Amino acid sequence: MKIDNSGSAVGAYANQSKLAKRDAGTQATAASSAPTDSVEINPLASRISALASQASDSEPSFDAAKVDAIKSAIASGSFSVDPGKIADSLIASTKELLNQ
Repeated sequence: MKIDNSGSAVGAYANQSKLAKRDAGTQATAASSAPTDSVEINPLASRISALASQASDSEPSFDAAKVDAIKSAIASGSFSVDPGKIADSLIASTKELLNQ
């Protein structure tokens, strides 16, 4: 059984390799003459970064005294959970997220 067009795949590959070599040379000359990259930071981004660092420096992310009080209440068995208050807070935070 004879297969036709058996040489066409080799011919197509040879043409692709010639194109690839030519493209690589063009890219090398373009890269050598290209200007150097530069970065500019948006003034708003700089301001947000400064405010974020001020906020993290000014007060801790949690109240250590409150955490200690809750720990001791749990340990003594006097800590109570108000499911209604938790549900109300979850609903409020969900509404806030949906309104954004």
